Amino acid sequence: MPSIFLPPREVPLLILGADTDLARALADHLQRRGRAPVTARQIHGADLSVRGDSRAHLWQPPPWLVRHEELLPPPVAGPVLDLACGSGRAAVWLAERGYQVTGVDWQAEALVLGRRLAAQRRIQVSFLRADLRDAAAVPSGPWSIVLNFRYLQRDLIARLKNLVQPGGVALVRTFRAAPGYDGHPRARYRLLPGELLRSFPRGPWQTLAHETGHDPDRRPAAGIVARRQTT
Repeated sequence: MPSIFLPPREVPLLILGADTDLARALADHLQRRGRAPVTARQIHGADLSVRGDSRAHLWQPPPWLVRHEELLPPPVAGPVLDLACGSGRAAVWLAERGYQVTGVDWQAEALVLGRRLAAQRRIQVSFLRADLRDAAAVPSGPWSIVLNFRYLQRDLIARLKNLVQPGGVALVRTFRAAPGYDGHPRARYRLLPGELLRSFPRGPWQTLAHETGHDPDRRPAAGIVARRQTT
């Protein structure tokens, strides 16, 4: 199963299987790939016939997006742009809720996974391969919602005011500098203290939500939901 269908790496997994050796081998494989502890248990054949809700899924969209769903304009307000969309969890999650979504990323392998996830969920998402460092490669919009998760390109954030339509919303959450933290990514790709708020100044933007904290994987992060003013 591709990782796109699994929960985030920090979420513990329980693997059930009639073949104990196969379940343990899969658990060992996932742990070697950096996942949280994975437990394997044998389950009898009769129990395997019990099925839950077929609409349920293991994968999860970005928590910052889910927490602030009520702040989003409705799907009729216009299309959505997901910058550095990766394997498309946010894009697919919004498309399932009626939004017309375009996801952009440089990594072809990630886009393949995004298309596979969208096909598995039987929804439509437009995935584009582009280098976001090239301003001409960024779809111009305007967009009712622009997402930017776990990717810091400062000039791209500065251009959001030209991508988000008046009354539209930008959701950004990415890595930040923090005392004592020396992990991924490199320092130049981490927000400085207060930088995210300064990037969405009063006047052009109205801050609807802001947080400085940590992501579920314990990496320091900051997030903002900002609405572009209509006047």
